[in-house]
Amino acid sequence: MAEEKRKPEQPPGFLPRRGSGGPPGRSQSDPSWLEHQARKTTHPEMPAVEVPYRPSLPSWVDADEPERITEVTELTEKPRAALRTGKSRPVIVRLDGARAGELHALTTESLTLGRHATNQLRIEDPGISRFHARFFVRDGGFFVEDLGSRNGTFVAGKRQRVAELHDGDIVQLGPRVSLRFSLLDEHQEQLMRQLYESSTIDGLTGIHNRKHFEERLRSEVAFAQRHSTNLALILLDIDHFKSVNDRFGHTAGDEVLRQVARSVQQRLRVEDVFGRFGGEEFAIVLRGVSREGAARLAERLRATVAAVPYVHGGQPIAVTISAGCAALSCTAEPTASALIEIADERLYRAKRSGRNRVVATG
Repeated sequence: MAEEKRKPEQPPGFLPRRGSGGPPGRSQSDPSWLEHQARKTTHPEMPAVEVPYRPSLPSWVDADEPERITEVTELTEKPRAALRTGKSRPVIVRLDGARAGELHALTTESLTLGRHATNQLRIEDPGISRFHARFFVRDGGFFVEDLGSRNGTFVAGKRQRVAELHDGDIVQLGPRVSLRFSLLDEHQEQLMRQLYESSTIDGLTGIHNRKHFEERLRSEVAFAQRHSTNLALILLDIDHFKSVNDRFGHTAGDEVLRQVARSVQQRLRVEDVFGRFGGEEFAIVLRGVSREGAARLAERLRATVAAVPYVHGGQPIAVTISAGCAALSCTAEPTASALIEIADERLYRAKRSGRNRVVATG
């Protein structure tokens, strides 16, 4: 019988072509087979040693779970080129609600997220835990870790404890909050910040536009209810603004709007939410403030605006404002729409009773 022809030996780590001896049903392009091959260990003086293709799961993972959960101890070492060169800036982009498009750069080794005030990125949502998750850098790679949250952290739709992130990955925190992890260059980051500002900021006055303001108001009402605290709303309106436009022109009217917004904003707290509510109407949300406190602030703002000299083309322009104030304690049902309705009715009464005044009762 003719001697059986021997097959030539292949070098260690050789990856067979499709249909040339790999595991049944697997091919060179199969990721699981690639991972299987990568787990072979070789030595220059030793043949390849086959490691069983059976990834070990942490003790806290149910063996029947369909997803693979990465342990911190399993992370492989990677070059830190992205961090060293700055060509790829790691950022988190908010995808949900009023803050959709808001961008946060990962400028530190770790960034925590949650409802508690001590988090580096505070997210006000009832589905988010006080300390929900953190993004962190390890050996040049980027990861998200769940911090024992109640509603979980998901990457690409799968609940994870620790997961490595790649450009474009979607991270969901709880049922509503969604974030996208991206690697951007400096120009792309600047462009995304500009796009976010254009969608939330009023182009003339530089404060929040009405759509964003109303979203923030609903969020603040939910926060106040959850923490059993008060919340106040002030609606401001520039008196006789139409006559300013008719007499001095729209250029002068635009400058008056900018100056009034600037004067008011300088006297607000960092946590107050200030927005343009209409043509010449502004609104302020005050966290933890009563109706009486809102009335005192509105009176100070009224006096400030009345005292500021407005001049256009060498001609002085008399500018005053009227205000209506309300708080959640004034409402039968603590909702954003009820708060707006009461404050608006009081603003209307301030207008009817002579303007340049504040109404906070009745």
